[in-house]
Amino acid sequence: MKKYKPRVLLFFISLLISCTILAQSKQPNFVIILGDDINARDIGCYGSKNKNTTPNIDKLAAEGILFKNMFVSQAICAPTRAELYTGLTPNRNGCNVNHAATKKGTLSIVQHLNKLGYRVGLTGKMHFSPTSVYPFEIIEGFTKNANYNGTPPENWDGVTEFVNRDKNQPFCLIICSVHAHDPWNAGDNSLWDPNTVVLPENLVDTKETRAYFTEYLAEIKLFDEQVGNTQKLLEKHNLASNTALIVLDENGAGMPGGKWTTYDIGLRSACIMKWPKPYNNKVVTHALTQYCDILPTLIDAAGGEVPSNLDGKSLLPLIKTTSTKHREYAYFLYNNTNEGPEYKMRAITDGQFKLIWNKPFNDFYAVRVINGFDYGYVDKMEDRHVRKMYLSWLAKAGYDKKATDIVQRYRKHPEFELYNLNDDPEEMNNLVGNSELHFKVNELKNALLKWMKEQEDDFL
Repeated sequence: MKKYKPRVLLFFISLLISCTILAQSKQPNFVIILGDDINARDIGCYGSKNKNTTPNIDKLAAEGILFKNMFVSQAICAPTRAELYTGLTPNRNGCNVNHAATKKGTLSIVQHLNKLGYRVGLTGKMHFSPTSVYPFEIIEGFTKNANYNGTPPENWDGVTEFVNRDKNQPFCLIICSVHAHDPWNAGDNSLWDPNTVVLPENLVDTKETRAYFTEYLAEIKLFDEQVGNTQKLLEKHNLASNTALIVLDENGAGMPGGKWTTYDIGLRSACIMKWPKPYNNKVVTHALTQYCDILPTLIDAAGGEVPSNLDGKSLLPLIKTTSTKHREYAYFLYNNTNEGPEYKMRAITDGQFKLIWNKPFNDFYAVRVINGFDYGYVDKMEDRHVRKMYLSWLAKAGYDKKATDIVQRYRKHPEFELYNLNDDPEEMNNLVGNSELHFKVNELKNALLKWMKEQEDDFL
């Protein structure tokens, strides 16, 4: 065996240590894959009772980090994306109703990561403004049209060029899917039998609901395939070992009681991450987290200093498993200004209990694309799937008490609602009248009031 002199051996050891430090200090790439209107509970690793839907996401969750309590602050498309890209909650960034613009002068993920040497690109659905706040490099290849009729074509050439353009410059890529935004008519729904598909408790069991739900599951499977294709692309081009991959499903499905509400089925988001070394993987965390926490996490991982004016906080302590707690409460809002009659909701959870505050309570609640006809709205889309679903509910409510109760739950809300999410995850049993829980109502209401004042919320 050949012997090395001590000095030579020391040189090789120093070189090995230097290379290791250099490899660990290299800025990671970031890839975010964002779904569209998908309930977290319809994803396998979040307990979906309908199989064969998300094999790629489930495998990623087993290998990476599964966030069990990730929430959006407002369960509508534009506010969700503004929160994700700015690290600010809706009242702070200005996008607190659907289709609203973010306040001019706000810094987004683009400026924050550009400053740290990243190029930041986006392909697919946009639904944000103005471009001065969101100057993404727009990559062609994925449809921007959330209302695309049928299965949209995909071209990965632009994405491939973007990730391979400069191996010495880190990148952040956001792939924005339109699955499973309605209309639900993309993909193959033959994997699920409408007669046996398992529906959430908050949906009225009708033939139409079952048929559309299988179509919705088929769109989730298309999103899952996009996740799998992204992983294959990163592996093919030797990028996986230095890329943090983040999968999000946006807000809940565009069905009654999900999107456009402060119910859990609309606010709770799937969030799965897989980080390169030296970060930990194979972690399940139940810590309370929100979309505004994701941008600070990327800034932190890129070696930047997280601005103190952001509402979000870096998730790296959870990812490094140096902490198991993140937030004491998560806060939510909904403003029904562009989507129907004036209606506001605010909500808070401590992880177990959720308090919802409705204003004006007991007034008629409506969303134009679902039950807009109830207040005179004439929908330009005659064949809208969610409206057909809801009309089947009304027909059944004429003779079925359970259907009547669900329709009434959707249309009318008391001033306060309290739910135990551990026992009642679909929030069907309002506990606000339980005298033994008055202390919890007061605790959550006071914390919510404090947050609203800090946010300068006009709800008050």
